[in-house]
Amino acid sequence: MDGVTSAQARAGVLDDALLSERRTLRLTGVDVARGVAVLGMYAVHVGPHPAHGGLNLAFLPFEGRSAALFAVLAGVSIALMSGGEVPKTGRPWAQVVLRLLTRAPLLIALGLFLTNLHTGYLIILAYYGACFVLAIPFLRLGIPALIAGAAFCATVMPFLSFAIRSHIAPRDLVLWIPDATIETFSTASFDYILQVLLLTGTFPAVSLMAYIFAGMAIGRMNLRSELVCRRLVAGGAITAAVAYTLSWLATDVLGGREEIYRSLIPAAGAAGVSPAEFYEQNVNQSFGTPPTTTLAWEFVANGHSYTPFDLVGCIGISAVVIGGCMLLARRHGRLLRPIADLGSIALTAYAAHFVAIWWFFREKDAFSLTHWLWFGGVAVVFAVAWKKWIGRGPLEWVLHQASRWPGKLIPRRS
Repeated sequence: MDGVTSAQARAGVLDDALLSERRTLRLTGVDVARGVAVLGMYAVHVGPHPAHGGLNLAFLPFEGRSAALFAVLAGVSIALMSGGEVPKTGRPWAQVVLRLLTRAPLLIALGLFLTNLHTGYLIILAYYGACFVLAIPFLRLGIPALIAGAAFCATVMPFLSFAIRSHIAPRDLVLWIPDATIETFSTASFDYILQVLLLTGTFPAVSLMAYIFAGMAIGRMNLRSELVCRRLVAGGAITAAVAYTLSWLATDVLGGREEIYRSLIPAAGAAGVSPAEFYEQNVNQSFGTPPTTTLAWEFVANGHSYTPFDLVGCIGISAVVIGGCMLLARRHGRLLRPIADLGSIALTAYAAHFVAIWWFFREKDAFSLTHWLWFGGVAVVFAVAWKKWIGRGPLEWVLHQASRWPGKLIPRRS
C-alpha cells in the first residue's frame, strides 16, 4: 500500500509539473505576441514613415495592425483572467468583475496623463478602460458566443455607427475628431464623455469591442494545443485575405473609391488638388470614425479606419500572429525570451515610449529607422534586466496591487 501511495504521489507531482510547464508555455507565447505588438507600435510611432516611399513602405503593414493586435491581446488577457478555457462563475467571477472595474479607471487616468503630454500621438488607454467595463457582461460566454459578438461588432456595428454619427456627429475627411482628454473629462457633460469614449472618439469602444471579443474567444481556446494554434494561423490568414480582397473589389472594382472621390470634389477644389490627391494626403484623418459623407467610406480597409474590412482583416492578422507566436514558443522559447520579457511589461513599454518621445522629440521629427532600432533595443534590454532582477513591470505591478482587494473582499470560500 505504501508503494502505491508513493507512486500516486509521484504521479501527482509529475502532473503538477506538467500543468505548470503548460501554463508557462501558454504565457510565453502570449507574451511573445505582446512583444511583437510593442515593436510594431514603435515602428508606427518612431520608425520610417511609409509616406516617404522607398524602403519605408516596408513599415506600412504596421499601420493600424499593431494597435489592433494590442486590443486583441487585451481580450486574451481578459479571457485568461476570467478562467481561460472554462469561464469562472460564482465568487471567482465576482472577483474578476471587481478587478476589471478597478483597472478601468486606472487605465483611463493613465491615458489622460499621456494625452496631456501633447506628443501629437493618439492614446488608446482611456478607450481600453471603457472596453474593460463593456466586457463584464460577457465574461461567462464561451467561444461560439464570443465569435458571434466579434462578428457583430466588426460587420454590423460600423454601419450602425455610421447611421448614428450621421445624425449626432457628422464629419468629413478633414474634420477634427474629438478625443478623450483631461479637458474633455473636466469640462464636458457625462453624456458627451460617453459619446466620445464609445462612438465618436479616436478609438471608439464599440469598434474596439470587435477586437476584445475576438481576443476573448482566442483566450478561451486550448492554446497549449499545436493543432489549435495551427488552425488560428490558417484561419486568420484566410480571414484577412478575404477581408482585404472584398475591400479591393468594393472600392477599386465596383466603384466605391470613385464615389469617395466624388464626395471630396468640393474640398479638393478648395485645396487646389485632384480628389485622388486630396484622398492620399488626408486619408489617415479618417482615424477611428470614417467620414459620414458617403457610405462608400465603410468599404475601405485602411489602418485605424474601423470599417468592417479593416476590423475583420486586423482580427485575422492578429490571430496569425498569436497562433504563430504560440507555435514558435514551443520550439524556440529560450531564443524568444527577450521578446517575451518585453511583452510581459507591455503597458510600461507603451507608456514609457510616449514619455521618451515627449522628452526627446518635442520639436523634432521622430521618424527614422535609427530611432526605431534604438527604442526597440533599449526596451528589450530594459525588459530583460527588469524581469530578471525585479519581476513584474512597474505599471503592471501598480495595476496588480491596486486590484488585489477583491480577493480579500470576496474570498474563494466562505
